[in-house]
Amino acid sequence: MKSFFRVVLVANAGLWALAIVVGLDQTISFPEVDISDRKPYIDFIGRDYWLKTEVDALAWNDFPDKTTILSISLMPPPSVRNRFVSYRTRLKVGQTLRILSAKARFLSPKDYVVSVPGAGLPDGIPITIRMNSDGTPDPRVYALLGN
Repeated sequence: MKSFFRVVLVANAGLWALAIVVGLDQTISFPEVDISDRKPYIDFIGRDYWLKTEVDALAWNDFPDKTTILSISLMPPPSVRNRFVSYRTRLKVGQTLRILSAKARFLSPKDYVVSVPGAGLPDGIPITIRMNSDGTPDPRVYALLGN
């Protein structure tokens, strides 16, 4: 019976520790790490892709300052609507993009930083797309140019 209570106590402590770490990730900004030189991400840097479906470019702001755009992320609809999104720009099928680098943050999904020429997005603001768990851009949304 004592071993049962030990297991419950250890499991409870582990769950609390997990909750604290996840909570810290939401309140403390962990630094971004450039992972562009690691496999498999290095294989995608410099590649050009085209959009197989419409995508929204979401401009993320520094709430409550909605005019300062921190970043832009590309997401297929339906995308996000909240106070942290200043505006959205719909990108059309066939729009091209180039993967420039890859980045990661503790306990967060990994992203590719991309350029989207001719899309009318502001210069100097990082534009990102999410990668799949195996490091590939979502094949339902992005196709390698020339394929």
